[in-house]
Amino acid sequence: MWRPLKHCGYWTLAKLMSGFASRLPLSASWKIGDYIGELVFHQASVSRNRAKRQIIQALPSVSNVEHLALKCFQNLGKNLMEFLHFQQTEWVDTAVRLEGQRNLDQALSLERGVIVLMGHFGNWELVGATFARHGYKLNAIARPIRSKTINNLVVGNRRQAGYDSLDREKSLRKAFRCLKQNELLAILADVDTKTSGVFVNFFGRSAHTPVGPVAIARKTDAPLLPVFMVRQPDNTHHMIIEPTLDLQKTEHKQHDLIENTQRFTCLIERYIRQYPEQWIWMHDRWKTRPVSN
Repeated sequence: MWRPLKHCGYWTLAKLMSGFASRLPLSASWKIGDYIGELVFHQASVSRNRAKRQIIQALPSVSNVEHLALKCFQNLGKNLMEFLHFQQTEWVDTAVRLEGQRNLDQALSLERGVIVLMGHFGNWELVGATFARHGYKLNAIARPIRSKTINNLVVGNRRQAGYDSLDREKSLRKAFRCLKQNELLAILADVDTKTSGVFVNFFGRSAHTPVGPVAIARKTDAPLLPVFMVRQPDNTHHMIIEPTLDLQKTEHKQHDLIENTQRFTCLIERYIRQYPEQWIWMHDRWKTRPVSN
């Protein structure tokens, strides 16, 4: 999501951009987000071509691949502009319609914390802000951005919106502490990263997928709660808290990790098929290949 800003080299410039965006009406910010997305779409040829190639492979029935890929980039542009509005989050109350809050409260009643399982779908950053507006404490596991300027901006905006970031590489102990305190721990689990993972089926192909969420759930007995933020045609959002994911737990740990990771992956695939423009098709999702025997 933050690649459009990767060449922004100064903290002052980043802060000015954030302050400028936060003073705009959301309607203007959405238009600017569309423009940013279109600009990046035309300039970032590698990402654009990868998005189109992966759409063709995953969704062969799509007739206008170019248009779908463009809408995907524009969604990220609007995500960015909304994120820069996090200095003040009162707008979230009217911009987000929440469904499934009872599922969350039931999971929290177990007093083992809740693992909020998400994908890079819709405006995923808005999930933390929405939970904060409803009085829930959320901590998001995230990899720090290489640019310290942009990383400081991102972490600062998250804190202003009421939720915290935990360094993916260094904060496992803090993550367990959050669950012990019956807080929410958000983890994104739909991309091909260098973290420990397994191969599961994703759009008919083997995709290397992180096992962190299901491994933590197995160790702590914390419930896994899938959450999706769906952008609507008018740019408001529908945040859906799914029922707790039913996890398999047997004496065969590795098999369980694969099965449970597959269950969430099937769920996110279902959402992507319904709203394909709201996923990050420019991400190299099938980069890691299974080792041939």
